[in-house]
Amino acid sequence: MKIRTIDELQDYIDKEHSWRRKELTAIKSNIFVSRSFAKNTALRSGIALLYAHWEGMIKNVATAYLSYVSAQKLYYRDLKNNFWSIVLKNNLEAFDDTRKSSKHNRIVRNIRNMGDQKANIPYEDIIKTKSNLNSSIFKEIMETIGLDYSQYEGNFKLLDEVLLKMRNEIAHGEKPEYMDLDEERFNEIYDKITNMMNMFNTQIINAACLKEFKQ
Repeated sequence: MKIRTIDELQDYIDKEHSWRRKELTAIKSNIFVSRSFAKNTALRSGIALLYAHWEGMIKNVATAYLSYVSAQKLYYRDLKNNFWSIVLKNNLEAFDDTRKSSKHNRIVRNIRNMGDQKANIPYEDIIKTKSNLNSSIFKEIMETIGLDYSQYEGNFKLLDEVLLKMRNEIAHGEKPEYMDLDEERFNEIYDKITNMMNMFNTQIINAACLKEFKQ
């Protein structure tokens, strides 16, 4: 994935959002028209897929944002601290992997001179969801990309104690009635999680347009 311009970033986000929205809308409609046992099955599938789209959207769009920032080829001194952290982590891992003083010295020299260098920010496999994108991991992702997460905090309890909890219970074969899951409850979860996804997409585009990645 290489995202070089705002237009490319917007196009990528639009495509990510479009196919996920279509599938989620289809899931919601399926729950509405289903009856009896079929509704229970649809509810369980709905929760599992809602979580999957939440995780996939955040991971992919955050990665696209890092790709865009990397493509700007700014100097490290012009970037916020979180982008330094991404690069320094790789350097420090390399430092720890060798006992050769020559390599240690080269790594330290590179770190000392980073400010005057063009940034080379890695973006592939940087965003980690650990297949469990709860509020704690989400906050770490926001720290990684250097964006504020305060606007999401009101939904963190629902994310952790409802969506993630239900997803895990479904994975262990629990019935919907044992999880306090019915159509009304699903719609509440659906609306709040999809709203968070929309907020995230908007925040990413705004951050790129306003150059919030700069120091």
